[in-house]
Amino acid sequence: MGQCLDLEGCGTPNRERARFCARCGIPLKGAFLKARYEVVELTGKDRSTVTLRAIDRHGNIPVMVRAAIPAETSVEEREGFLQDAELAISLSAGIHEAGSIRVTDYGQDGPVAFLVKSEYDLQERLSASRIVARVGNDIFAVDTVQRDQETEDDDNDMKTQLRLAVPTSTATKVGPKTPIPSTPLEAAQAKPHDWLSEGNLAYEHGHYPAALAAYEQAIQQNAASVDAWTGKGTTLLHLERPEEALQAYDQALALTPDAPELWTARASALRALHRTDEEMYCYDRALAYDSNFVYAWSGRGMALAEQNQPQEALLAFDRALLLDPHQSVIWQAMSDTLYILHRYDEALIAIHRALELESKNPALLDTQGNILRRMKMPEKALAIHEQALQIDPTNATVWFDKGNDLRDLRRFAEALVAYDQALTIDTTLASAWYNRGNVLAALRMYEDALESYDHALHYDNGLTSAWYNKGSLLHELHRDEEALQAFDRALAVDIHYIAAWNNKGLSLFALGRLDEALAALDQATSFAPEEPDAWYNRAVVLEKLGRKQEALSCQEWARSLEQRTHHVGA
Repeated sequence: MGQCLDLEGCGTPNRERARFCARCGIPLKGAFLKARYEVVELTGKDRSTVTLRAIDRHGNIPVMVRAAIPAETSVEEREGFLQDAELAISLSAGIHEAGSIRVTDYGQDGPVAFLVKSEYDLQERLSASRIVARVGNDIFAVDTVQRDQETEDDDNDMKTQLRLAVPTSTATKVGPKTPIPSTPLEAAQAKPHDWLSEGNLAYEHGHYPAALAAYEQAIQQNAASVDAWTGKGTTLLHLERPEEALQAYDQALALTPDAPELWTARASALRALHRTDEEMYCYDRALAYDSNFVYAWSGRGMALAEQNQPQEALLAFDRALLLDPHQSVIWQAMSDTLYILHRYDEALIAIHRALELESKNPALLDTQGNILRRMKMPEKALAIHEQALQIDPTNATVWFDKGNDLRDLRRFAEALVAYDQALTIDTTLASAWYNRGNVLAALRMYEDALESYDHALHYDNGLTSAWYNKGSLLHELHRDEEALQAFDRALAVDIHYIAAWNNKGLSLFALGRLDEALAALDQATSFAPEEPDAWYNRAVVLEKLGRKQEALSCQEWARSLEQRTHHVGA
């Protein structure tokens, strides 16, 4: 990315792919904040902040970013900056004049605390009345117009409505008309603040603390507002407060007990609480009120897939897609489930259907590439993953999967570059550290490989294959005491890890601990009696112990297993 944008105050040259200046810490040109705002240029600076021109890539909208300079501010000052930004967002929610500048987002990315300003767009006020339902980990919007009277245009809208949206009720109660005040002063006094609309607007922009505060004010104004209770519940889910979200949904259901949307939303809270039986009951209730409610079927399918009931999940997805074939997320969920069942041809068909609806979705392209790699077509997989990276170059998972394609093609040096790119974006990606270690081992860079395995295990110490590979590499380097510790860690997670028992036996043999080596190999042959390598290794140990007849029997049995394998292969 090159030189620091603050040419007068800093101007430090930076390494390629750096996102922040190594000296002052401000974002560099081309860096993405929160994987969304692409920095273009620096337009202003004072003592402790810079102003940057940027592009909001979620809609290719020009925005201004004001960021605290890490080198010039303390942790406390940056926390104060973020608190001021949150207050500014709350105040901006009441600004509705075309052309006015409002604070629309804030946050912390790496060392930088920042806020985002943009020009108010009148179209932001035109949001349809909606209610939420959850499918998997996504909250979808459901139009609350009468479903049996949808026009052809409404059906087309359904293709793109799977996004975060403001919840509203399907039941809008109409009361007696309010008398019209006779004077402008009376009119101003009679019109209360519209907290519900303010909450909806804050929710639409992802400002969940402000949305929650507004919904609570709306409930104080009208405790019978289904929309306000539902909005509060959905906002609490985003704030990872599912117990409170459940209480809010229960209040909404007490007012409107026959709304399938609310039962499905309640299921979302129960899923977050891992209360599986109650979650399934909610889907049943939703379908009892509307047997054609697509989000209840799709949510049910997601839950069944998580419960390791893939066949039942597929039936639910089939029903959902029969009702509405324009939901790309459900096609993806079906593809993922078929992938788990190793039904790769069908999984590929399902992901193609999803891509027909969202051709530029990098997550869908990533899934397509992974299926192709599993079908032994890494060249095609690589092309798909590169296409996904053109759309989203900051997606760590896609870089990781590209590395896997290159690994399968034995282009190890290129694979290493891809894994490093993934880890630059997300250093906690244990699978990338692990596969990076495997590639380094293939390149005979053993010490680097061991370091990479250690990083993987730092982020996921239950990664048995990383413990095993680390142990095997240590054995090759004649560091068998350390290797034994690694094999024991693998076996502590999976007692039936045959290869770990076998290689533990080899390390014990190398250390001259023959009886222990024989015990480890006995475990390997007990768990995998058809594995010839373990029998050959057992024969070596027995011969070293002077038990030659037993050693000979093991060798003969190992040969017979190999011949049987070759015969079957032929």
